[in-house]
Amino acid sequence: MYIIIAGGGEVGFYLAREFIEGGHEVLVIEPDAKQRERLEEELGDITLGGEGCRIECLDEAGVSRADVFIAATDADEDNLAACQIAKLKYKVPRVVAKLNNPRNRNIFRKLGIENTVDVAALVLENLKALIPMFPFVRVLSLEAADVEVVEVRVTESSPLVNKKVGETGIAFLAETACLVRAGSAPQIVGESTRLLVGDSLICVIPRDLLDKLRAEVGEPGPSVP
Repeated sequence: MYIIIAGGGEVGFYLAREFIEGGHEVLVIEPDAKQRERLEEELGDITLGGEGCRIECLDEAGVSRADVFIAATDADEDNLAACQIAKLKYKVPRVVAKLNNPRNRNIFRKLGIENTVDVAALVLENLKALIPMFPFVRVLSLEAADVEVVEVRVTESSPLVNKKVGETGIAFLAETACLVRAGSAPQIVGESTRLLVGDSLICVIPRDLLDKLRAEVGEPGPSVP
């Protein structure tokens, strides 16, 4: 694949390195000469001086033949503009934007850029995954299918402790969620499954059920902007 990354900061650098190691053709668009020098010292001649939201720069980069375009700068307005141009003018099949401010997610979606990566949310969910006291962790967002993969943990203070799934507000997960319990093989959850402290449920659910699930497991609040 030919992958173009607008923004040669830390995110752009590590993305480029991973893609190159995977055997893909990569070009990084970066206006800062020092950043380009670092990239070239580490990864070779893969940079182009300029800004990814400018048409003349994208023309030079050959965006029209790109398979993937990633806008990974620290400015959401630049990422939005770059992705719109790549998608609408050059018809790039897949465009992805780094989202620096979660409040801008709806703006991106309304303007046609649905594939965004929320940096703040990623950091938060990774921290929560490392701390057992949190009862709800978002694992993966499958935006094209409008579903989320989440982990529900049965903590000591959980309203689910020692209850059968069918007796709780998460009965809608019966026959769909996977129960992970220490010392046992993973199994599909049924309405008669009794939940114990330390259990985890791996669930694939529609996005519109996230808030309901969070509230039922003891973590109320907005799930996504």
